[in-house]
Amino acid sequence: MNQPIYVWRYVLKSRAKLNAVSSRREFEGALIRVGEGFGCLHSWPELGDPGLGELLGELKGDSLLSGISDQALSMASIDGNWRTRGASMMGSIEDVIPESHATLVECTLESVQEAVSRGFSVLKVKGRRDYSELAGRMDEVSHRWPHLRWRVDFNEVLTKEDALCFVQCLTDAVWKRIDFIEDPCPYDCALWRELERETKLKLAADQSMASDVIQPVADVLVVKPSRKDWTDIPLEQCLVVTSNMDHPLGQCFAAWRAARFVKLGHTVDVCGLQTQDLFEPNDFSERLGLAGPKFRSPGGTGFGFDDLLEKLPWKRLV
Repeated sequence: MNQPIYVWRYVLKSRAKLNAVSSRREFEGALIRVGEGFGCLHSWPELGDPGLGELLGELKGDSLLSGISDQALSMASIDGNWRTRGASMMGSIEDVIPESHATLVECTLESVQEAVSRGFSVLKVKGRRDYSELAGRMDEVSHRWPHLRWRVDFNEVLTKEDALCFVQCLTDAVWKRIDFIEDPCPYDCALWRELERETKLKLAADQSMASDVIQPVADVLVVKPSRKDWTDIPLEQCLVVTSNMDHPLGQCFAAWRAARFVKLGHTVDVCGLQTQDLFEPNDFSERLGLAGPKFRSPGGTGFGFDDLLEKLPWKRLV
């Protein structure tokens, strides 16, 4: 490594259990500083990621074994180029960033009311093994807000039979409004094709869950820029770009990448870039404001947050 790397470790505290594979409420990550640029390092060991200590070890040993550490350095390099020029990356592409769905860890009338009041029309709900209860709640919500579109993420906790039963629990009104089911069960091309035929619904693959697959064959590919370079995706592949449910700086990287995909002519649907409200507020998340369909630039050069980043107690890693 030609330049020293500095680190600031953070902890995000979630407001509720975030998904079906994690019962944690505190999530540790790190921001890195390389020269004038900043990057975000955030792992999900529940999904098979190396722990944060291992990722920092990769950076310290100059041996990048994971996409997460590689992309953190890439982010810092891109950010540094813009900061050196004194230019904002986010302000220049704010109008190109795709709109986002609301991410709900619990499907309740209260949480949906809040999302609707902020202008969301697409909801992504976290599914668990108690799928019949979720189907009932979705029906209840749809009676009140029939215009809403739905996305359901099961994080691979179901079997094929469970997934079929979940769809059978849905009313016709809800079924017609579903964009896709994300990771209903572990990825298998033939099995997923059977599910699509039998449910007549689109399936979405999150690459972080299908880590042993080079690129899943799915109707929708869920892309997390903080985890992989993503330079080899066909233009016609439908993409939903999301954050890694990480630090607001990482959210800005995901939003910038989403805008880049749009500019390059990719097929990009409503994305999942607004995840700051899943966690207790901090100085950085307050710059992004309350989550809504439109992403808001935090201001500053590069990916933003200039004054907040400068005030952090950075410690040299290598």
